[in-house]
Amino acid sequence: MPYKVIRAFRDKEDDHRVYRKGDTFPAKGKVSKERISELLSTENKVGKPLIEQLGVESEEADHEPEESKQSSEESEFPKHTGGPWYVLSNGEKIQGKEEALAAEAELK
Repeated sequence: MPYKVIRAFRDKEDDHRVYRKGDTFPAKGKVSKERISELLSTENKVGKPLIEQLGVESEEADHEPEESKQSSEESEFPKHTGGPWYVLSNGEKIQGKEEALAAEAELK
């Protein structure tokens, strides 16, 4: 059964694979019931649940109104790539945050 990652973590038992919030766990293969229990509970190195069953709301999950979710999805771009550079949704690279925000706004 697949699970949803609710907190980013590095999986010590999967060649240190990095899982980010929103990823599906496991990425491939099968995982023991003990490992699933560990990641679902606070009985891990982080001390907080790291995954949840798909279709089950986490108690600590952000309960944003639908409008907020849309605005956060829209704000994925421009993406910061390091230094002063940003990538727009069309793949174009722009130097400077304000310039990138303005250019992305023009694309929509």
